Amino acid sequence: MAITWKKLAYEADCLLESDFAAKGDLLSASAASTLEVRTVGSNDEVLIADSAETSGLKWGGVPSGGTPAAHKDSHDPQDGGDALDTAAPPELVGVQASGAGSAHSLARSDHAHQIQASIADNHLVTVDDATPPTDGEVAVFTAAGIEGQTPAEVAATMAMDDIGVPDAAVDFDLQEATDLVVMTVANEAGLPAANVAVGQLCWATTELSLHVCTVAA
Repeated sequence: MAITWKKLAYEADCLLESDFAAKGDLLSASAASTLEVRTVGSNDEVLIADSAETSGLKWGGVPSGGTPAAHKDSHDPQDGGDALDTAAPPELVGVQASGAGSAHSLARSDHAHQIQASIADNHLVTVDDATPPTDGEVAVFTAAGIEGQTPAEVAATMAMDDIGVPDAAVDFDLQEATDLVVMTVANEAGLPAANVAVGQLCWATTELSLHVCTVAA
């Protein structure tokens, strides 16, 4: 028949209920096959591995003075004892899709993105601080971003000869045309014979004579 033997341990080799003297005491080991009770720590302390301790563990987290440190303060990136990793945010180079990201570092609440002044496809447009637009001005794109121009400056920038040739009648709404100079030719022999419309004026400088087109067939 089968026989089974069980070894009985002496009291000195056993862990007794009486070894746990306080609420929160923990079972640990000071060496291989050597048990030890790790007594409970103080309120708000945390258990920390420490090879210098007999049990290999210690309670910690309470600074001098006995006041527990706020958990978030210990991870303060500026002066926390266990500061979180931070890194400078990348440049805002243009339009991009939103995303959670995958970096192992955080940006601080007062972080600053670099905004590159650039007039390019899908880039952010910045205001040129040297001449920023003000009330009553027109915003104009420049190499530095957006700057302001007064209506007179815009008129100088957008002169009629810079805009192009109209492809339809221009309505002056009965407004006076000042400093208007009609088309000129050297003499009557130079009067245009093509691309002329009825009512078109032309001044012959040699004869000092004004001419008007009455037929343009």
